[in-house]
Amino acid sequence: MENRKKVITTINHKRLEIESDKAFMSLASFLRNEEGLTGTKVVCSEGDCGACTVLMSNEIGTDGKMIFKSVNSCILPLYLIDGAQIITVEGLKHENELSTIQTAMIDSHGAQCGYCTPGFMCAMSGMAEKLKNENKPITEKKVRNFLTGNLCRCTGYRPIIEAGFKIDLSQTQFLKDRYYSQSWVEEMKSIKSKSMKMTFGDKNIFLPVTLDEALVAKKQNPDLRLIAGATDIGVVVNKGKLVTPKTMALYHIPELRTISHDKDFIYIGATVTLSDFETYMEEHIPELSKILHIFASPQIKNQATLVGNIVNASPIADTIPYLMASDALICLKSSTDEREVKLGDFYLGYKKLDLCADEIVVGIKIPQLKKGEHVKLYKISMRKDLDISAVTFAAIVEVNNKREISQIRLAIGGVAATVLRLKEIENFMKNELFVRETFIKYSETLPQYISPLSDLRASKEYRMLVAKNFFKKFHDEVAVCL
Repeated sequence: MENRKKVITTINHKRLEIESDKAFMSLASFLRNEEGLTGTKVVCSEGDCGACTVLMSNEIGTDGKMIFKSVNSCILPLYLIDGAQIITVEGLKHENELSTIQTAMIDSHGAQCGYCTPGFMCAMSGMAEKLKNENKPITEKKVRNFLTGNLCRCTGYRPIIEAGFKIDLSQTQFLKDRYYSQSWVEEMKSIKSKSMKMTFGDKNIFLPVTLDEALVAKKQNPDLRLIAGATDIGVVVNKGKLVTPKTMALYHIPELRTISHDKDFIYIGATVTLSDFETYMEEHIPELSKILHIFASPQIKNQATLVGNIVNASPIADTIPYLMASDALICLKSSTDEREVKLGDFYLGYKKLDLCADEIVVGIKIPQLKKGEHVKLYKISMRKDLDISAVTFAAIVEVNNKREISQIRLAIGGVAATVLRLKEIENFMKNELFVRETFIKYSETLPQYISPLSDLRASKEYRMLVAKNFFKKFHDEVAVCL
């Protein structure tokens, strides 16, 4: 293990060794205040507005070159860019020539005050990189999807979207080609192959490269704060509500970033990002991929992890209802033991988990859908994209040839201290006819099982009404498939 005192990274073409006393700074603050790269803006400090968007690569593709994705630099601590490469808006131009993305924004008059413009151009550059690599065309839907994490306050979105259309991918050079450096690729591999610990004052950061090292560290120091993408913790730290003096980041452990499947389960490692998870689910569980599509912006999903969303234990988390309804298994390990817990049993109360102090969640096993099972996932929020849910709902049903419900599994969020599995209603509905009247009947029993609260997002009465309506909507949408 290295006792290194510096974070090693590359920003645009510049290799940097950042002193460890700056390791807890946000990337955005470092870019602006230390490097003078003021094109990156900071507004919300929550990863919501996209003004701070930059491009980051911490992985190497099958072609041996870097894979660049958009991320929010305002909530990204510097210790998470160790061994990574960053491209800011200043790095988009090629020598003295603006990139095709920058030129398209100018030609479309896509900026007035210009404050949000750098973030938009970095987000569109991430789009161009991905679509060109996949040999896919730019469409209005693609442009809108890739810009869901960017907020414009004065220009209006039409000229910005038009700028996205004007990008000529045939004339757009890959960033992975422009920024390719064999020496940096080799150094990146070297960095990621050696465990690293940085200590300064009463703060320390541990970046293990094996799971065994991480488990031993957690046993020796149960207070270690585990970090994956920092998309939630980064916000809380920025608001001064949390400090993380003892930190262990897991992103250098290869086995935790694996996705695999067999005939029974899909396995998702602890540091698999939501964007990779969403892509994988397109083939295996399309309905889950669909809800992930509106879960968050590309910038958030490129950093956030599925396991992080689960361990965060929010009662309105968008991924948990399906995982609970599917009887997904949480995979836990310590230095001396390992076990699996059904997700429904993992939550003991609000933010309380069946997780021992020396255990780490190393992954989750999601049962494969069986032939004949129908699944629907719903979310109600004030905005369609990138918004916190008021109510979430998941249902999986199997109907026999007599139009009877052979099996049904229901989970709902936003109506209690945790996401709830409605097992009593499931038992009552089993063997009932799959007709609308059955779903209306049991939706009326919901007040016996859920107790919504009123807050800024919705009143308790509204949440109850939405929950009841989800029962009817589920029937109506599945009925047309039978």
